[in-house]
Amino acid sequence: MALIVLHLSCAKLPQNQPAKEGDVAVEKLTQTNSIPSDWGKLISVVNQLDSPNNVQLWFQGEKGDIHLVIYDINHNRLIPNARLIPQK
Repeated sequence: MALIVLHLSCAKLPQNQPAKEGDVAVEKLTQTNSIPSDWGKLISVVNQLDSPNNVQLWFQGEKGDIHLVIYDINHNRLIPNARLIPQK
């Protein structure tokens, strides 16, 4: 009985959505209170004119990949849908 309950309580972790041709890949953040360390260094912070309570945080990793995540100032959290622009 315990094995059945344990099996039913397991949930699949969200996977990165593969990008279609011309689309930027979407990455799901598992935590909205921290930045993954492999994203690298913060290279830019940009205000969004149409949404002044949000700022864009741009990171560049060692391999050149760019990550973009939006920080919601009002709710003090990161928006879970980040963007990945890979270096090729």
